[in-house]
Amino acid sequence: MAIAAAYVVVFVLSLSHNLTRLAWNPSVSSAFTMPETLARTGMGGPTAMGSTPQWVSLWFGLLTATLPLHRPLWEVAPTLLFVGTSLIVGWTVRQLAGRRAAILAVAIGVVASPLALTFFMAPFSHNTIYPCTALLDVYLIWLARARPRRRLAAIVVPVLLGIVVGTCLSSDTLLAVTAMAPLGLAALLAASRRERSSVPLVLSVLATIVIAIPVAKVTTSIMTSAGYFTLPSPITIASIGELPARAQLLFKGLQILFNGYLGFEKPGVLHTELGIACDIVMSAALVALLVIGARAVSRLIVAAARRDTVRQDSGELTRSLHIVYWVSAAVLPAGAFWVAGEGATTTHESYYATAIFAVAAVLPLLFSDSRVARVLIPAGASVVFAASLVGLKDNYINISTRLARSAPLIAKIAAANHVQAGYANWEDASPLTWSSHYRVTVRPIVECEFEEHEDICPGFQAYVPSWYVPRQRRTFLLVEANGVDLSAAPASLGKPLAVYKFGPMKMYIYPYDIATRFGPPTIQ
Repeated sequence: MAIAAAYVVVFVLSLSHNLTRLAWNPSVSSAFTMPETLARTGMGGPTAMGSTPQWVSLWFGLLTATLPLHRPLWEVAPTLLFVGTSLIVGWTVRQLAGRRAAILAVAIGVVASPLALTFFMAPFSHNTIYPCTALLDVYLIWLARARPRRRLAAIVVPVLLGIVVGTCLSSDTLLAVTAMAPLGLAALLAASRRERSSVPLVLSVLATIVIAIPVAKVTTSIMTSAGYFTLPSPITIASIGELPARAQLLFKGLQILFNGYLGFEKPGVLHTELGIACDIVMSAALVALLVIGARAVSRLIVAAARRDTVRQDSGELTRSLHIVYWVSAAVLPAGAFWVAGEGATTTHESYYATAIFAVAAVLPLLFSDSRVARVLIPAGASVVFAASLVGLKDNYINISTRLARSAPLIAKIAAANHVQAGYANWEDASPLTWSSHYRVTVRPIVECEFEEHEDICPGFQAYVPSWYVPRQRRTFLLVEANGVDLSAAPASLGKPLAVYKFGPMKMYIYPYDIATRFGPPTIQ
């Protein structure tokens, strides 16, 4: 635990610096620039929210956008959700296995791989999924304990939770495989016992799920009618021949989650050794998770089949359902990614990051079962904690040093030419806007081709139409010679007032708002 404590100290000391770095990620910074625009100037037309709507994050931004300290609040809020998720998991373990196991569970969740922090600490990155998944386990434990409850609580809690789950499901459908399906499976196994004590649990879970589904649909309908839309999902069903490649991607993503990336990402002193050790610990932990889950399922099935002679008391039932829930919350998202991921090139470990919390929620339960486990589990956790500390100290969380180095020069050139607004590709636009504190306001554009022969169009993903309303002002265009979305200034924009070149970038200054020459958004 001393290593975990050292990690927490380094994490807190470097938090501000790392939050600043994360803002250079376009997905992170657009999650900040979008609600700020929507709260101040409105939509201006249909607004794109990416392939995942993330309504909860958007609502939080809109509700807090006028607060004086909304900027630091927005930056730190995802981190607080991540830490809160670990604390919730620790609370559930405390109910089943005691204080020592709970402390280890919290540590396993908090002392995360630095590469995992790039989405645990980021908005619009499934960040509402993890706390919702943990809260549903709290709900399951509350239901599984055979204690008398007031009728009002027994009715109101499932209904209120159904509304919460429904809004979260509408915000991110990943919740269906990380939480709703595991909750349903746990209830199904409880129902197989065919005991009167299981009836309230099954009915409450059923009520929550039944309420959540229409709430999700209504929420989506309301947001769509308000002018928001999502992009087509990039998820594709894998062919038989693609499954091996996707299995390799899944394994690489799990390595990232458990620090096995050390050595093959940026080799350093002891990095390879730590990376291999983390791979061993990860493999052992995941196998143990599956074995414990299989044993819990078998116990529930046996108890159902032989209910006259084999019965589980309330504590045993709660423990078994807790295990089934978290093992399912790890296995189902990983299986869904394997069969229906986003192609065979991207790990997308945020889709199945519940594996971390599943390990934290299940393995510490063994403390009360085995002396060997009380030695091996802390030892394995210490290896992962040490690797996390090394990665955090070596700045593995870094996002874009290139753009960060160029940003002061871009702002300086803009000020010298009396221009504050400009346009750039997706990778550069919102990061420059947010990280410069709006000294330059840069909006994302893409190359396009329509019948009218426009060369530039608004957007790509996560954009607000009011960003592109032309005004009487000078603007600039920022391009990169090796850029993916925009590699050169189109001739249709006319002759610029000035051109500046630095590194692979060129900055064109125009005497008018070049938005007047843009085509329609590429996706509507």
